[in-house]
Amino acid sequence: MSKTMPVFVYGTLLEGFMNHALYAKPYDCEVQPAKIKGEVYHLPQGYPGLLAGNDDVIGEILLFSPEVFEKAISALDELETYFGPEDSRNEYERIEVSAVLVQTGEEVIAYVYRYLDAEYVKQWGTRIQDGDWRRYMLDVLAE
Repeated sequence: MSKTMPVFVYGTLLEGFMNHALYAKPYDCEVQPAKIKGEVYHLPQGYPGLLAGNDDVIGEILLFSPEVFEKAISALDELETYFGPEDSRNEYERIEVSAVLVQTGEEVIAYVYRYLDAEYVKQWGTRIQDGDWRRYMLDVLAE
């Protein structure tokens, strides 16, 4: 992989959550609010799964500098249990999607990790209707 690419995150990699501190912050990334199309579910394991869909999914774009991109994406692949295209051990697939930057309306192509087992997600996950996992988690913690 020779080029850097923004990474769209929608769950535990969002700013303020533990995995952001562990997997994004060490690589000194820039964070920008963004959204993509899809469906997001809260899974029993405590993190979200993204499926294909037409609803807005609210999240952030992580922009890594070219100097650290390879290390950062390798760390994210490990976190997301992504071993490479078509690997049977993958929990997520890393795909390219069109993301919209909230502040400017600009469209950018970004990587996103999408959950592979849609049946599992739909059977056991809780659909987050507004597509905002952060708000969902804050609501759960407030209860």
